[in-house]
Amino acid sequence: MVRAIITLLFSLVFSATAFADHPPKKMLRNMDGYSYLGMTGMLGPFTVNVAKFGTFPSGKTTKVSSKKFDKFLADKFNMAAIVMKKGEVIYERYNKKRKIDSNSPLVGMSMSKTAASAAIGHLLCKGKITSLEDTASKYSKSLASTPYADVKIRNILQMNSGVSPLGRSDEKQFNWKSRGIQQFDGQANVREALAFYDKAARAQGIKMNYHSTDTLALSVLVEEIAGSPLSHVFYNQLYQKFGQSGYMHWTSDKSGTTVAFSDLVMTARDWVNFGAFIMREKKAKTCFGNFFTEGVEKAMETGKKNGSKYGYQSWVFPVNGRPTLTLQGHGGQFMVLDEKNDTILLTISNNEEYKAGNLFSNIGKFTEKLNKSGNWN
Repeated sequence: MVRAIITLLFSLVFSATAFADHPPKKMLRNMDGYSYLGMTGMLGPFTVNVAKFGTFPSGKTTKVSSKKFDKFLADKFNMAAIVMKKGEVIYERYNKKRKIDSNSPLVGMSMSKTAASAAIGHLLCKGKITSLEDTASKYSKSLASTPYADVKIRNILQMNSGVSPLGRSDEKQFNWKSRGIQQFDGQANVREALAFYDKAARAQGIKMNYHSTDTLALSVLVEEIAGSPLSHVFYNQLYQKFGQSGYMHWTSDKSGTTVAFSDLVMTARDWVNFGAFIMREKKAKTCFGNFFTEGVEKAMETGKKNGSKYGYQSWVFPVNGRPTLTLQGHGGQFMVLDEKNDTILLTISNNEEYKAGNLFSNIGKFTEKLNKSGNWN
Protein backbone atom coordinates (compact mmCIF):
# COMPACT_ATOMS: atom_id res chain seq x y z
CA MET A 1 0.00 0.00 0.00
CA VAL A 2 2.81 2.42 0.86
CA ARG A 3 4.45 1.81 -2.52
CA ALA A 4 1.13 2.37 -4.24
CA ILE A 5 0.67 5.71 -2.50
CA ILE A 6 4.22 6.79 -3.38
CA THR A 7 3.56 5.86 -7.00
CA LEU A 8 0.33 7.81 -6.86
CA LEU A 9 1.90 10.95 -5.44
CA PHE A 10 4.55 10.83 -8.13
CA SER A 11 1.89 10.43 -10.82
CA LEU A 12 -0.01 13.45 -9.56
CA VAL A 13 2.86 15.76 -10.40
CA PHE A 14 1.87 16.42 -13.97
CA SER A 15 0.81 19.27 -16.21
CA ALA A 16 -2.75 20.52 -15.74
CA THR A 17 -3.34 20.04 -19.45
CA ALA A 18 -3.19 16.28 -18.94
CA PHE A 19 -6.83 16.23 -17.87
CA ALA A 20 -7.91 16.33 -21.48
CA ASP A 21 -5.35 13.94 -22.94
CA HIS A 22 -6.24 10.62 -24.53
CA PRO A 23 -2.88 8.77 -24.76
CA PRO A 24 -2.77 5.80 -22.36
CA LYS A 25 0.08 7.03 -20.14
CA LYS A 26 -1.53 10.41 -19.57
CA MET A 27 -4.94 8.81 -19.22
CA LEU A 28 -3.50 6.58 -16.51
CA ARG A 29 -2.27 9.61 -14.56
CA ASN A 30 -5.76 11.09 -14.74
CA MET A 31 -7.33 7.86 -13.53
CA ASP A 32 -4.90 7.64 -10.61
CA GLY A 33 -5.74 11.19 -9.62
CA TYR A 34 -9.48 10.55 -9.53
CA SER A 35 -9.21 7.09 -7.98
CA TYR A 36 -7.21 8.33 -4.98
CA LEU A 37 -8.88 11.73 -4.67
CA GLY A 38 -10.53 10.56 -1.44
CA MET A 39 -7.05 10.23 0.08
CA THR A 40 -5.24 13.18 -1.49
CA GLY A 41 -7.96 15.78 -2.10
CA MET A 42 -5.93 16.82 -5.14
CA LEU A 43 -6.23 16.57 -8.90
CA GLY A 44 -2.76 17.55 -10.09
CA PRO A 45 -2.12 21.00 -8.59
CA PHE A 46 -5.80 21.63 -7.79
CA THR A 47 -7.55 21.10 -4.47
CA VAL A 48 -10.88 19.44 -5.25
CA ASN A 49 -13.87 18.70 -3.04
CA VAL A 50 -14.96 15.09 -2.67
CA ALA A 51 -17.72 13.25 -0.82
CA LYS A 52 -16.27 10.17 0.91
CA PHE A 53 -18.24 7.24 2.29
CA GLY A 54 -16.92 4.41 4.44
CA THR A 55 -13.26 3.64 5.05
CA PHE A 56 -10.57 2.85 2.52
CA PRO A 57 -10.70 -0.92 1.75
CA SER A 58 -8.02 -2.94 3.50
CA GLY A 59 -9.52 -6.41 3.89
CA LYS A 60 -8.58 -9.67 2.22
CA THR A 61 -8.13 -9.35 -1.51
CA THR A 62 -9.85 -11.62 -4.02
CA LYS A 63 -8.86 -13.02 -7.39
CA VAL A 64 -10.64 -15.61 -9.50
CA SER A 65 -8.57 -16.81 -12.44
CA SER A 66 -9.63 -18.55 -15.63
CA LYS A 67 -7.05 -18.52 -18.40
CA LYS A 68 -9.62 -19.02 -21.13
CA PHE A 69 -10.58 -15.33 -20.77
CA ASP A 70 -7.01 -14.02 -20.75
CA LYS A 71 -6.86 -13.69 -24.52
CA PHE A 72 -9.63 -11.11 -24.25
CA LEU A 73 -8.92 -9.44 -20.93
CA ALA A 74 -5.19 -9.70 -20.25
CA ASP A 75 -4.57 -6.46 -22.10
CA LYS A 76 -1.63 -4.48 -20.71
CA PHE A 77 -3.77 -1.37 -20.36
CA ASN A 78 -6.43 -3.08 -18.24
CA MET A 79 -6.49 -1.98 -14.63
CA ALA A 80 -9.16 -4.52 -13.72
CA ALA A 81 -11.40 -7.00 -15.50
CA ILE A 82 -14.22 -9.12 -14.10
CA VAL A 83 -16.62 -11.61 -15.66
CA MET A 84 -19.68 -12.47 -13.58
CA LYS A 85 -21.99 -15.34 -14.51
CA LYS A 86 -25.32 -15.91 -12.73
CA GLY A 87 -24.27 -13.60 -9.92
CA GLU A 88 -20.92 -15.34 -9.36
CA VAL A 89 -17.52 -13.97 -10.30
CA ILE A 90 -15.90 -16.54 -12.60
CA TYR A 91 -12.95 -14.41 -13.73
CA GLU A 92 -11.10 -11.59 -12.02
CA ARG A 93 -7.85 -10.00 -13.10
CA TYR A 94 -5.93 -6.98 -11.79
CA ASN A 95 -2.89 -5.08 -13.03
CA LYS A 96 -0.06 -6.17 -10.73
CA LYS A 97 2.41 -3.72 -12.24
CA ARG A 98 0.18 -0.86 -11.09
CA LYS A 99 -0.25 -2.41 -7.61
CA ILE A 100 -3.98 -2.79 -8.24
CA ASP A 101 -6.07 -5.46 -6.51
CA SER A 102 -9.66 -5.99 -5.43
CA ASN A 103 -9.29 -3.32 -2.70
CA SER A 104 -8.16 -0.61 -5.12
CA PRO A 105 -10.55 2.30 -5.69
CA LEU A 106 -11.13 2.75 -9.43
CA VAL A 107 -12.79 5.62 -11.24
CA GLY A 108 -15.47 4.67 -13.73
CA MET A 109 -15.38 7.98 -15.62
CA SER A 110 -18.70 8.26 -17.50
CA MET A 111 -19.97 4.96 -16.12
CA SER A 112 -20.83 7.33 -13.26
CA LYS A 113 -23.68 8.70 -15.37
CA THR A 114 -25.59 5.47 -14.88
CA ALA A 115 -25.31 5.90 -11.11
CA ALA A 116 -26.82 9.37 -11.53
CA SER A 117 -29.64 7.80 -13.50
CA ALA A 118 -30.12 5.21 -10.76
CA ALA A 119 -30.72 8.01 -8.26
CA ILE A 120 -33.47 9.38 -10.51
CA GLY A 121 -34.98 5.91 -10.76
CA HIS A 122 -34.93 5.59 -6.98
CA LEU A 123 -36.75 8.90 -6.51
CA LEU A 124 -39.30 7.94 -9.16
CA CYS A 125 -40.01 4.63 -7.44
CA LYS A 126 -40.34 6.33 -4.05
CA GLY A 127 -42.94 8.72 -5.47
CA LYS A 128 -40.70 11.75 -5.11
CA ILE A 129 -40.94 12.17 -8.88
CA THR A 130 -44.46 11.67 -10.22
CA SER A 131 -43.58 11.11 -13.86
CA LEU A 132 -40.58 11.33 -16.18
CA GLU A 133 -42.83 13.45 -18.38
CA ASP A 134 -42.73 16.17 -15.72
CA THR A 135 -40.52 19.15 -16.38
CA ALA A 136 -37.47 19.94 -14.28
CA SER A 137 -38.93 23.20 -12.95
CA LYS A 138 -41.66 21.26 -11.12
CA TYR A 139 -39.03 19.96 -8.69
CA SER A 140 -36.07 22.33 -8.88
CA LYS A 141 -36.02 26.07 -8.21
CA SER A 142 -32.47 26.25 -9.53
CA LEU A 143 -33.34 24.63 -12.85
CA ALA A 144 -36.48 26.75 -13.13
CA SER A 145 -34.26 29.73 -13.96
CA THR A 146 -32.28 27.86 -16.63
CA PRO A 147 -33.06 26.56 -20.12
CA TYR A 148 -33.95 23.27 -18.37
CA ALA A 149 -37.10 24.78 -16.84
CA ASP A 150 -39.51 23.29 -19.37
CA VAL A 151 -37.46 20.22 -20.32
CA LYS A 152 -38.95 16.84 -19.47
CA ILE A 153 -36.94 14.69 -17.09
CA ARG A 154 -37.00 11.86 -19.63
CA ASN A 155 -35.30 14.06 -22.22
CA ILE A 156 -32.60 15.04 -19.74
CA LEU A 157 -31.98 11.36 -18.97
CA GLN A 158 -31.60 10.63 -22.67
CA MET A 159 -29.19 13.52 -23.40
CA ASN A 160 -32.02 14.91 -25.50
CA SER A 161 -32.72 18.17 -23.68
CA GLY A 162 -31.75 20.40 -26.60
CA VAL A 163 -29.90 22.73 -24.22
CA SER A 164 -26.32 22.23 -25.44
CA PRO A 165 -25.33 22.89 -29.06
CA LEU A 166 -24.60 19.77 -31.07
CA GLY A 167 -21.06 18.57 -30.51
CA ARG A 168 -18.80 18.72 -27.45
CA SER A 169 -16.40 21.56 -28.30
CA ASP A 170 -17.27 23.57 -25.19
CA GLU A 171 -17.71 20.67 -22.78
CA LYS A 172 -14.31 21.04 -21.11
CA GLN A 173 -15.34 24.43 -19.74
CA PHE A 174 -18.34 22.89 -17.98
CA ASN A 175 -16.24 20.07 -16.58
CA TRP A 176 -13.51 22.39 -15.31
CA LYS A 177 -16.01 24.78 -13.72
CA SER A 178 -17.84 21.94 -11.99
CA ARG A 179 -14.66 20.52 -10.48
CA GLY A 180 -12.89 23.83 -9.89
CA ILE A 181 -9.77 23.17 -11.94
CA GLN A 182 -7.81 24.98 -14.65
CA GLN A 183 -8.87 28.66 -14.85
CA PHE A 184 -11.70 27.92 -12.38
CA ASP A 185 -9.34 26.91 -9.56
CA GLY A 186 -11.22 27.29 -6.27
CA GLN A 187 -14.47 28.19 -8.05
CA ALA A 188 -16.12 24.77 -8.38
CA ASN A 189 -19.84 25.33 -8.92
CA VAL A 190 -22.21 23.01 -10.82
CA ARG A 191 -25.06 25.54 -10.93
CA GLU A 192 -22.81 28.27 -12.31
CA ALA A 193 -21.58 25.82 -14.93
CA LEU A 194 -25.17 25.22 -16.03
CA ALA A 195 -25.64 28.99 -16.22
CA PHE A 196 -23.13 29.10 -19.09
CA TYR A 197 -26.17 28.53 -21.30
CA ASP A 198 -28.86 31.20 -21.12
CA LYS A 199 -31.01 29.57 -23.78
CA ALA A 200 -31.49 26.18 -25.40
CA ALA A 201 -29.79 25.44 -28.70
CA ARG A 202 -32.82 23.62 -30.16
CA ALA A 203 -36.13 22.09 -29.15
CA GLN A 204 -36.04 19.13 -26.77
CA GLY A 205 -36.72 15.59 -27.95
CA ILE A 206 -35.33 16.09 -31.46
CA LYS A 207 -31.73 14.86 -31.36
CA MET A 208 -29.56 13.48 -28.59
CA ASN A 209 -26.27 15.21 -27.85
CA TYR A 210 -23.85 13.51 -25.48
CA HIS A 211 -22.76 16.34 -23.17
CA SER A 212 -21.98 16.87 -19.48
CA THR A 213 -24.69 19.49 -18.99
CA ASP A 214 -27.64 17.10 -18.92
CA THR A 215 -26.05 14.95 -16.20
CA LEU A 216 -25.20 18.06 -14.18
CA ALA A 217 -28.87 19.05 -14.42
CA LEU A 218 -29.83 15.62 -13.05
CA SER A 219 -27.45 16.15 -10.13
CA VAL A 220 -29.14 19.42 -9.21
CA LEU A 221 -32.57 17.84 -9.69
CA VAL A 222 -31.82 14.92 -7.36
CA GLU A 223 -30.32 17.18 -4.72
CA GLU A 224 -33.27 19.57 -4.62
CA ILE A 225 -35.81 16.74 -4.50
CA ALA A 226 -34.00 14.64 -1.90
CA GLY A 227 -32.54 17.48 0.15
CA SER A 228 -29.05 15.94 -0.06
CA PRO A 229 -26.43 15.58 -2.81
CA LEU A 230 -26.80 12.87 -5.41
CA SER A 231 -23.72 11.07 -4.07
CA HIS A 232 -25.41 10.72 -0.66
CA VAL A 233 -28.63 9.45 -2.23
CA PHE A 234 -26.72 6.90 -4.27
CA TYR A 235 -24.63 5.67 -1.33
CA ASN A 236 -27.37 5.57 1.29
CA GLN A 237 -30.25 4.30 -0.82
CA LEU A 238 -28.57 2.19 -3.51
CA TYR A 239 -24.94 1.36 -2.75
CA GLN A 240 -25.97 -0.16 0.57
CA LYS A 241 -27.92 -2.78 -1.38
CA PHE A 242 -24.97 -4.03 -3.43
CA GLY A 243 -21.72 -2.61 -2.04
CA GLN A 244 -19.10 -5.09 -0.89
CA SER A 245 -16.15 -2.94 0.18
CA GLY A 246 -18.18 -0.29 2.01
CA TYR A 247 -16.15 2.50 0.40
CA MET A 248 -16.85 4.98 -2.38
CA HIS A 249 -16.16 8.61 -3.19
CA TRP A 250 -17.49 11.10 -5.71
CA THR A 251 -16.25 14.55 -6.66
CA SER A 252 -18.33 17.53 -5.51
CA ASP A 253 -18.33 21.25 -6.12
CA LYS A 254 -17.62 23.72 -3.31
CA SER A 255 -21.24 23.54 -2.07
CA GLY A 256 -21.31 19.72 -2.05
CA THR A 257 -23.27 19.24 -5.27
CA THR A 258 -22.15 16.05 -7.00
CA VAL A 259 -20.13 16.26 -10.22
CA ALA A 260 -22.34 13.53 -11.61
CA PHE A 261 -21.14 13.23 -15.20
CA SER A 262 -18.00 11.40 -14.03
CA ASP A 263 -15.69 10.75 -11.05
CA LEU A 264 -17.58 8.05 -9.13
CA VAL A 265 -14.98 5.77 -7.53
CA MET A 266 -15.64 2.24 -6.27
CA THR A 267 -13.69 -1.02 -6.25
CA ALA A 268 -14.01 -3.23 -9.33
CA ARG A 269 -16.08 -5.68 -7.30
CA ASP A 270 -18.46 -2.89 -6.33
CA TRP A 271 -18.75 -1.75 -9.92
CA VAL A 272 -19.69 -5.24 -11.11
CA ASN A 273 -22.03 -5.65 -8.14
CA PHE A 274 -23.76 -2.44 -9.21
CA GLY A 275 -24.37 -4.01 -12.60
CA ALA A 276 -25.60 -7.22 -10.99
CA PHE A 277 -27.99 -5.22 -8.81
CA ILE A 278 -29.51 -3.55 -11.88
CA MET A 279 -29.84 -6.92 -13.64
CA ARG A 280 -31.56 -8.50 -10.63
CA GLU A 281 -34.01 -5.64 -10.39
CA LYS A 282 -34.74 -5.82 -14.12
CA LYS A 283 -35.30 -9.57 -13.95
CA ALA A 284 -37.59 -9.21 -10.94
CA LYS A 285 -39.48 -6.43 -12.76
CA THR A 286 -39.38 -4.15 -9.76
CA CYS A 287 -40.16 -0.47 -10.23
CA PHE A 288 -36.43 0.29 -10.22
CA GLY A 289 -35.71 -2.51 -12.66
CA ASN A 290 -38.52 -1.42 -14.94
CA PHE A 291 -37.02 2.07 -14.97
CA PHE A 292 -33.85 0.72 -16.56
CA THR A 293 -35.78 -1.66 -18.83
CA GLU A 294 -37.76 1.30 -20.11
CA GLY A 295 -34.50 3.16 -20.70
CA VAL A 296 -33.33 0.33 -22.94
CA GLU A 297 -36.64 -0.04 -24.76
CA LYS A 298 -37.02 3.69 -25.40
CA ALA A 299 -33.34 4.33 -26.15
CA MET A 300 -32.55 7.09 -28.64
CA GLU A 301 -30.79 6.56 -31.94
CA THR A 302 -27.22 7.85 -31.94
CA GLY A 303 -26.50 7.60 -35.64
CA LYS A 304 -23.36 5.57 -34.96
CA LYS A 305 -22.39 2.74 -37.30
CA ASN A 306 -22.02 0.29 -34.39
CA GLY A 307 -25.78 0.28 -33.87
CA SER A 308 -25.61 1.88 -30.43
CA LYS A 309 -28.48 3.79 -28.87
CA TYR A 310 -28.71 5.89 -25.73
CA GLY A 311 -31.03 5.11 -22.84
CA TYR A 312 -31.27 6.62 -19.38
CA GLN A 313 -27.67 7.82 -18.97
CA SER A 314 -26.48 4.47 -20.33
CA TRP A 315 -25.58 3.19 -23.77
CA VAL A 316 -27.49 0.38 -25.44
CA PHE A 317 -25.58 -1.97 -27.75
CA PRO A 318 -26.84 -4.97 -29.73
CA VAL A 319 -25.44 -8.13 -28.12
CA ASN A 320 -26.56 -11.52 -29.45
CA GLY A 321 -29.40 -9.82 -31.27
CA ARG A 322 -30.73 -8.15 -28.14
CA PRO A 323 -30.51 -4.49 -27.02
CA THR A 324 -28.17 -4.57 -24.03
CA LEU A 325 -27.57 -1.96 -21.33
CA THR A 326 -23.93 -0.88 -21.34
CA LEU A 327 -22.03 1.48 -19.09
CA GLN A 328 -19.20 3.26 -20.86
CA GLY A 329 -16.42 5.59 -19.72
CA HIS A 330 -13.81 7.74 -21.43
CA GLY A 331 -10.59 5.87 -22.04
CA GLY A 332 -11.78 2.28 -21.80
CA GLN A 333 -14.19 1.62 -18.93
CA PHE A 334 -17.08 -0.66 -19.87
CA MET A 335 -19.70 -2.77 -18.17
CA VAL A 336 -22.00 -4.85 -20.36
CA LEU A 337 -25.12 -6.34 -18.74
CA ASP A 338 -25.81 -9.33 -20.97
CA GLU A 339 -29.15 -10.52 -19.63
CA LYS A 340 -29.56 -13.16 -22.33
CA ASN A 341 -26.55 -15.05 -20.95
CA ASP A 342 -26.92 -13.75 -17.38
CA THR A 343 -23.39 -12.42 -17.72
CA ILE A 344 -21.66 -9.17 -16.83
CA LEU A 345 -18.40 -8.03 -18.38
CA LEU A 346 -16.47 -5.28 -16.60
CA THR A 347 -13.29 -3.72 -17.91
CA ILE A 348 -11.58 -0.73 -16.34
CA SER A 349 -8.81 0.34 -18.66
CA ASN A 350 -6.83 3.43 -19.59
CA ASN A 351 -7.05 2.65 -23.30
CA GLU A 352 -10.01 1.60 -25.45
CA GLU A 353 -7.83 0.29 -28.29
CA TYR A 354 -7.48 -3.38 -27.36
CA LYS A 355 -5.67 -6.05 -29.32
CA ALA A 356 -9.13 -7.41 -30.02
CA GLY A 357 -10.21 -4.08 -31.54
CA ASN A 358 -11.51 -0.70 -30.47
CA LEU A 359 -14.01 -1.35 -27.70
CA PHE A 360 -15.92 1.87 -28.24
CA SER A 361 -16.77 0.64 -31.70
CA ASN A 362 -17.01 -3.08 -31.03
CA ILE A 363 -17.98 -3.68 -27.39
CA GLY A 364 -21.08 -5.63 -28.46
CA LYS A 365 -19.13 -7.99 -30.73
CA PHE A 366 -16.37 -8.22 -28.13
CA THR A 367 -18.91 -9.41 -25.56
CA GLU A 368 -20.32 -11.98 -27.97
CA LYS A 369 -16.84 -13.42 -28.54
CA LEU A 370 -16.26 -13.54 -24.79
CA ASN A 371 -19.53 -15.44 -24.34
CA LYS A 372 -18.56 -18.00 -26.96
CA SER A 373 -15.20 -18.56 -25.28
CA GLY A 374 -17.07 -19.32 -22.04
CA ASN A 375 -19.02 -22.12 -23.76
CA TRP A 376 -22.35 -21.15 -22.21
CA ASN A 377 -24.27 -20.17 -25.31
